[in-house]
Amino acid sequence: MKKIILGLIALGNVGFASSTSSLANVTAENTASFVRERESTRGKKIIYVADEFHKMATVPSFTFGAPSGLVSSWGVAFAGLSGRANSEVKDGAFAMGMGFGDSDKIGGSASLGIGSIDPRDGGAFNRGSLNLTVGHHFKEMGAGLSLGVNNIDLWHKDDLDGDKQDPSFFTSFTKLIPNEVAPVAITGGLGNNGYVDITTDSDRKNKIGVFGAVAVYVLPQVSLVLDYTTGITTFGTSLVPFPDYPVTLNLGAGNLFKQGAEEKVSFVGSLAAAYVF
Repeated sequence: MKKIILGLIALGNVGFASSTSSLANVTAENTASFVRERESTRGKKIIYVADEFHKMATVPSFTFGAPSGLVSSWGVAFAGLSGRANSEVKDGAFAMGMGFGDSDKIGGSASLGIGSIDPRDGGAFNRGSLNLTVGHHFKEMGAGLSLGVNNIDLWHKDDLDGDKQDPSFFTSFTKLIPNEVAPVAITGGLGNNGYVDITTDSDRKNKIGVFGAVAVYVLPQVSLVLDYTTGITTFGTSLVPFPDYPVTLNLGAGNLFKQGAEEKVSFVGSLAAAYVF
């Protein structure tokens, strides 16, 4: 894993109502964290099963909503598309961004999250937010520490989400644990507002919430991820369909313990790609 980690931009949930935008960001950021320049594929099939991590352009995600302690660097751009659905709600979002600086010193990223992409829920592209993160990658430790802010409101439809347009601040730490059987990535951190338990009724910007995620790489192209963010537990799998290309697909079940007003388990999915320039 160490050979292909370049760093990751870190953003997170801004509340379960807008978790699709967060999922789009996080999937894209996880993809960008491992992306490397693609080697020649001459004589090699695009679709195959890789037996080693270094034979891949990227590796599966390690969070579903929790911000990562690993940050990106200049030279990586990314984009992601996500969706969430249950018996009552269907929503989608889009995110795109790029890295800056040098993660071995001080790096980070900026991204734009846009939702919803479905005109049936009040209008397409009716909210947009800016997300920023900075951090440092401790290469010898296989770890990273980041600070960030997300949901800096750029625009939103009148009365959309009420007073939930306040930004959310966070700090996160990620530790990679390589081994020959099943590499593990552990993430944990603190944040206010959008990282506070979703069942909290008021004054979330003056409260602190915890988040975290554990990912186990059962195969170079497959990880299993358990994520806890805003009091919402998500479990799913992340796949890299084409080892030679930095494309990641996430599929999972969100809100397993039926927290918040919806009290329903949702299907969540996202697709993201990164580009080295």
